[in-house]
Amino acid sequence: MAEHTERAEHTDMGDLEQKIRLGIGSAAAAAAIFAPLNYTGKSFLTALAATTLLSAIFRKAPITQMLGI
Repeated sequence: MAEHTERAEHTDMGDLEQKIRLGIGSAAAAAAIFAPLNYTGKSFLTALAATTLLSAIFRKAPITQMLGI
């Protein structure tokens, strides 16, 4: 149990926000792969998927970091 408290760190998001970001990122990745879109549309969805999935994995919101909140 002491290990868990030692590894605790400050994060910018809670569990619900992390799950929402994982869902949005997964949906965007699936749409980028399977949707019949042009190159621009697929690029946008890929960027959205990467941004939301990485922010969920690292539990850091880019906007919060930029604003210094």
